[in-house]
Amino acid sequence: MSLSSHRFLLSVLLAAGVVAGCGKKESDTAETSSEAQTASEDTAAASTSTAAEPSANPITAPLTKNDIDRWEKGMAGELRAVQESGAKMKTARTNEDSLNAMMGVQEMNTLAAGAQAAGLEQERYKFVRSNLSSVAGYMTPSLGGIDTTMLSPAQRDQMRQDNEAQLQRMQAEVPAEVVEAMRPRAVELRTKSMELVGARLKGAGM
Repeated sequence: MSLSSHRFLLSVLLAAGVVAGCGKKESDTAETSSEAQTASEDTAAASTSTAAEPSANPITAPLTKNDIDRWEKGMAGELRAVQESGAKMKTARTNEDSLNAMMGVQEMNTLAAGAQAAGLEQERYKFVRSNLSSVAGYMTPSLGGIDTTMLSPAQRDQMRQDNEAQLQRMQAEVPAEVVEAMRPRAVELRTKSMELVGARLKGAGM
């Protein structure tokens, strides 16, 4: 083979290699671009899915252990409001004054004072108060309720089982750890709750 023929053949081979290399790079680039697009679509889909999920309602979110102290502070705040309204009842000079004082001791009218003392929004405080009051009631049926001394041992056991079943049903609102934290304080908190009820009745002149 002549030198010129050899150079021509070498040129052809080099050109073919360059074309093949470019083709491979273009293929790799296309694959990389496709993978990036797929990843982008997956991210966008996940973001859309997350955005579509409803956010938890802060009012009805499950209670925490700290809500026990908040409820106690709230009851104290409501008791002060009831006592203030009761004092106004004693100094009332007109029927309207008496009516306003009587309305002031009602649960719906002391809600704001309780929520402020608890450091909670009013609807959230109402949710906390309602659930923890029920929990305390199930744990202390003899306070302001049934005289358990009149029941047989079997009846007391059945009542205890029924009350525990009620606590189990409430676990979506009051988790197990909150229920357990309530047990040593149930009598104290139930007593304060009953004192508040008694103050309302007294303030209303009953």
